[in-house]
This record gives sequence, C-alpha cells and structure tokens, in this order.
Amino acid sequence: MKNKSVINSFSIARKESIFLFLLFTGISGFSQSTDFNQRFSIQNRSTIFRNINVEKDSLIITGEIGSDSSGLQGVFILWSDTLGNLGKVKIFEDPELVDQMLLDGSSPIINDTDKLVLSGDFLWKSDNYLLQYNKKTQAYFYKEYTAPYIVRFTESLLEFNGAYYAIGYVQTQNFDLDAFVQKIDSSGNKIWEKTYGVPSRDETGRAAVVINGKLAIMISESYDNTPTVKNDTRYWIRFIQIDTSGTIKSDWKEEVTNQEGWSGSLVNYKGDYIYTTNFLGEEYGFGYFKAGQVVRRDKNFNLIWRKPFGEPDNYYNGLTDLVIAPDSNLLLTGQILDESKKYVLERTLKICPDGEVMWELRDTGFVQPTGESLNFMEGIAAPSCSSIYSVGYTYKDSGLYEGLILKVSGDGCIDTLCTIVDIENLIKANHKKMVVYPNPSSSNVEVYFPDIVMNDGEIKLYDLLGIRKQYIHISSSKSVLDISFLPKGVYWIVAESNGKLIGAQKLLKIEP
Repeated sequence: MKNKSVINSFSIARKESIFLFLLFTGISGFSQSTDFNQRFSIQNRSTIFRNINVEKDSLIITGEIGSDSSGLQGVFILWSDTLGNLGKVKIFEDPELVDQMLLDGSSPIINDTDKLVLSGDFLWKSDNYLLQYNKKTQAYFYKEYTAPYIVRFTESLLEFNGAYYAIGYVQTQNFDLDAFVQKIDSSGNKIWEKTYGVPSRDETGRAAVVINGKLAIMISESYDNTPTVKNDTRYWIRFIQIDTSGTIKSDWKEEVTNQEGWSGSLVNYKGDYIYTTNFLGEEYGFGYFKAGQVVRRDKNFNLIWRKPFGEPDNYYNGLTDLVIAPDSNLLLTGQILDESKKYVLERTLKICPDGEVMWELRDTGFVQPTGESLNFMEGIAAPSCSSIYSVGYTYKDSGLYEGLILKVSGDGCIDTLCTIVDIENLIKANHKKMVVYPNPSSSNVEVYFPDIVMNDGEIKLYDLLGIRKQYIHISSSKSVLDISFLPKGVYWIVAESNGKLIGAQKLLKIEP
C-alpha cells in the first residue's frame, strides 16, 4: 500500500469530483467576446487534462477521469479538433477493478504515426502499467508490472531501438527513494528493471533523452546531512548515462551553488541538455516551489546558462512541460503567483535558446468567490510556427477542478482561451507598464515606463522567428530605439530589469 504522505506531496490534482470546463474566448486586438461557451464532462465523470499532442488537424489529449459508479477512476485518450470540439474518447480502468489508474509525470506518453503509448501507475498498488493503443485498428494491449516496492511512480516514457523505457522512482522498504528504469519490448514484455540510488540520499528519475546511442536519465537527488535542522535538505540534478542493458556508463552530479533545484522536463537541443528545475524553499513534504528556472548545459554538462523565470515565494510556483518549437525556440508551461499574491496564474512562455524571453502569457483562470484563483498548466505542443496549444486546469472549490485549453498564435497572441476570466484587463495592465510610441513607426520609437524607476534594465527587439535584432542597456524610464534599418514587418519589444520581465509589446515597422 502506498504511503499517503508521499502521494499527497507529489499529486496536487489527484482529487475526486473534477470537471472539465471549456469556455472559448475570442480575442481581437484588446476586445473580447464569449461567443462559444460550453461545459463538458466525459460520461458525467470528473476529468482533468495532463498532456497534449497535435496530429494534423486533431488534438490528442490524455489525462485522468474521475470516479465511476463503483468508485474507480482511470485514464483517457480524447480527440478534439483545433477549435476545441470534442470527438471520440477512449477510457481505460484497472482491469482488476481494485485500484485507481493514474497518469502523471513530465512525459508519460509516446505518440507516433500508428500508435499511442501511455505509462503510469496506481494510487495504492505499487504496480505500473503500459498501455498501447493502435490508431488504425483501435485495438490496444495492456500490461501491468508488479514489484516489491512500497510506492512506484512513472514519470517519463521513451522509445529507443524498438523498446520502451519507463523512467520514474520507487520507495523501498526503508522509505528510501531510488530512481528506476524499466525496459519493455514492443509486445509489452518486461526485459529488465533496475534501480539507481544509495540509502543515504533520495534519487527520483524524472526524464530521459537519447544522446550518442545512450539514455541520459535526469535524476533529482536530495541529501540532508543535518536531519535535526529544519529546511536544510539539498536538492540537485544528477545525470546518469546508461546503455540498453541498464549499465551505467557515466555519472555526473550538479555542482552545489545554492541555485540548484528539483528537476522537471528535459529536451535534447542540438546535443545540449536543456531542462527545467524549480527552486525549493521552506520544506513541506518535498519543499516549496519558489520559482521556475531553465538550465542549458553542453554535452559534457558544462553550464552554458541558468535563468529564473519568476521568483515570488509560493508553493505553487514552477515550470512543468518544455518542448522545442518548430522554429527551434523553446516553449514552456507553468504557473506563478502574481504580485497581489491572490492569483496563482497559469503561464505559457516562449524563450530563445539563449534563455531570452520572447513572450509570456499569464491568466487567472477561474476566480473564486474569495477573489482568488489557483491554476496549473501541464502539457504543451506546437504543430507549426503559427499555433501553440497548452493544457492545464483551474481550482474552483473543494474537490472541483476545471480543465483548461489555451490556444496561442506563434507570435504570442491568444487565439482561444478556455477560461472565464476577463483577460482584456490583464493585457491592458501589462501595457500600462511600458508605453511604445509611435506604433506603427518607420524610424524612431520611444519606450517609456510611466510607473517604474528604471535604474538598470535592458530593451531587446526580436523578429517573429525569435532572432534578436537590437539590444540596448537603459538606466532611465525613457529610451529611444532606432528601427530605421529594419525591414517592414512585426517585431517584439521586450524589457527586463534585474533579470525580470517588465513588459513585452508588439511593434509594427512600416515604410517611411
């Protein structure tokens, strides 16, 4: 039986009575309409989105579906068009009908031309499962794997050389956490399963990529050298590279700099490792998430850059999914506490490979009667440079979450926002922080910060492909950009101060 304290620390949204809510809000400039507004629940059961994939003109969404009449919850695969109209759905429950099937982690799904493969675990059993669905025949096979652990969580699934590799962590009999890797053949037969860790530290497998014919497993490792002292447990990143037999070929651990944190998602970017982490502050279970950061290291794990993206101290801050966009920039989802400390905002970001923010969108989701909101964004996908889709959920009241789908154009404009908040006011508030005039312009543009004392800041100008065209250092609240050398078109002006985003606005360059 699983240890409840471990489960509650890692799975915020594993509640009963979760409803899927989709309210589509069309945005034109700064105006807002609510022409399409519907509620959906799959078979009148609670629903929550976890991951999203885009395939031609369809969205494939996976997640967890709430309890049925027998009190069991399961997982689902849902098809939708790009306007959010729901299509067919496949629901899967524990064949033994004795436990809750869960789907969690950073990337527990493989989507290719012919099949969908999901890997997850259960609420109480220490088993994990593999589910493969054939898109053409709609047939599927399901395998369950048992092991002598107290707890097992599956965080990521990878396909390599015709085999699947499930990555996660287990809790052993002495309550020590160890990373685990499980190799499964294409028919669902387990080939081997190995754990990696030492008793004095907790190791949790989080994600993996293939580099130079080896699997690079990203692990969060923790160590408390003074267990009687509160809040001094350390967390850092560890990478082990293993071959297809599970043998460790190399082992690297992050330097301790007080900037390290709990690991998240991972991508292989031209041979480099780019991954998300979350700072950890005061301990509560596995720690408060203070801020999300992104780290880039070369193939030898030398640090190229490390940048935080939002720092208010709050348990719900952090970054979740990370993918490479078709234009070779990076897309991220997450959540962050706003300045009023009333809203945990959903957020979607696009950043350059050097870590510079191209644009960021934040939203309050459903606002409770108390005037507060609590949101989480999880999966993100981009089929082209013109459309981005991310999914998540918003807290409404006790035991009730509402699903969210966010559709964003490639240049950061909201096409469809599935929420019931007035985003117009948020956009206007952001524009008041930074005034760009004249806009459109053919030559010089004045950038003014009416309510900010700007002592040390930067203004950067990007084209729509994310290529930086201009950079100036600023030390006053008013600056001038010369854009006469630029071809006509749409650009982004991004302002930062002390590494924090102050404002971002579109600029239209016209002919003189």
